[in-house]
Amino acid sequence: MDVAAFSMDMSMAKLQQNVGLSIAKKAMNQEEQQAAGLLDMVSRSNPGQIPHSGVGQNIDTRA
Repeated sequence: MDVAAFSMDMSMAKLQQNVGLSIAKKAMNQEEQQAAGLLDMVSRSNPGQIPHSGVGQNIDTRA
C-alpha cells in the first residue's frame, strides 16, 4: 500500500469518527433538553395532590 492511499484511509477514518461523535453529542443534547422539559412539567404539576408529609396519608385497601 502506498503512502497516499494510507493517508486517505486514515483521513476517512478520522472523518467518520468525528461525524459519529458529533451525532452522539447532538443526541445527548436533545435527550438533556427533553429531560429538562419533563422535570419542568413535573414541577409545574398540581403540587396539592401530594401532601408534603406524604407518608401514611392514603391507603389502598382492596381484598
